[in-house]
Amino acid sequence: MGYELFPRLKPIHRQKLYLPAVGDADRYPQLRPILTRAIDWEVIRQQYDELVKYAAALQSGTAEAEAILSRFTRNTAHPTYKALAELARVVKTIFLCRYLQRRCGAKCKKA
Repeated sequence: MGYELFPRLKPIHRQKLYLPAVGDADRYPQLRPILTRAIDWEVIRQQYDELVKYAAALQSGTAEAEAILSRFTRNTAHPTYKALAELARVVKTIFLCRYLQRRCGAKCKKA
């Protein structure tokens, strides 16, 4: 839908990267200290229609972010809330990978 989300991050030196799939940790041995669990793509897949519905409502202005968030903060076990949280982990990991690539891309190539 053309959104580029920027996550709110705590101190960057404490961030963890989420793996794209279970068992991928061996593909990134140098990142092992900052890797955590794999993304649960299934929860995103199951709630995809709901995620698109809320994104469309935000884009069209028929709903405000605060109203959507307040709906889910009352029930953090809600499947759509879980999918949003998982999608946020994806966005955060992509953001951090791009950031690290820009920050140390040239330095890492020299090493």
